[in-house]
Amino acid sequence: MTNETIASQLAHRTIRAYKDQPLTEEDVTTLMDVARHTATSSFLQACTILHITDPQVRETISTASGQPYVGGTKGDLFIFVADLYRNSRIRAEQGVSSEALGSINLFLTAVEDALLAAQNVVVAAESIGLGTVYLGSILADPRATVKALELPELTFPIVGLLVGHPDQDPGQKPRMPLSVVTAKNTYPRVESYSETLTDYDREVTEYYDLRSGSRLESFTHLVATNIGVGGAHVSPIMEILNEQGLCLR
Repeated sequence: MTNETIASQLAHRTIRAYKDQPLTEEDVTTLMDVARHTATSSFLQACTILHITDPQVRETISTASGQPYVGGTKGDLFIFVADLYRNSRIRAEQGVSSEALGSINLFLTAVEDALLAAQNVVVAAESIGLGTVYLGSILADPRATVKALELPELTFPIVGLLVGHPDQDPGQKPRMPLSVVTAKNTYPRVESYSETLTDYDREVTEYYDLRSGSRLESFTHLVATNIGVGGAHVSPIMEILNEQGLCLR
């Protein structure tokens, strides 16, 4: 079973090189309207999206992320922000305490809103021939990102997204088989992931070989060696969340 939307989703590829051709005002408005109509947890609409057009701010985000292609003018940069500040202001204007908004529970609802909105934008953008790349790397230096975006308390940048006209045609990165990542009713039990993923490891290694010829790495080797090494994996996120008045309890 398929249709144009499903075909577009199944063809998803990460695009890191873009033409120097910005999105039109109509493109941006359409994508932001798609984001605005995304499902929202508890109808709190706790997400704000920043379109980064200031070259200096964009360069700061590029430096914070450690990704050179984030800088410059190629592709349009958006930052999806978990935003409980707006609702705190609404409560304050009605004489209601905002203490509850400092909880981990409410932060997670805002994270859900931000990520759902981002994915809706990706689906819409790719359906009209644009390319996208998620930027979890903006959390490699979250304090610099918060400062550059002048984020108020009770907000936190969740993910960046570059959207633009592709200037590359990369292969599609293989995914783990459905039998490993899905199950009915209860969590799937696997005796040995290394053995179960042997064919997938080979497929990933071949993908990297064809893409660059310099990185021969399997998925299980990547998991064993890359997790918790630098960047967004080790930045002091909880400390900065607390500084923003979030996840206090």
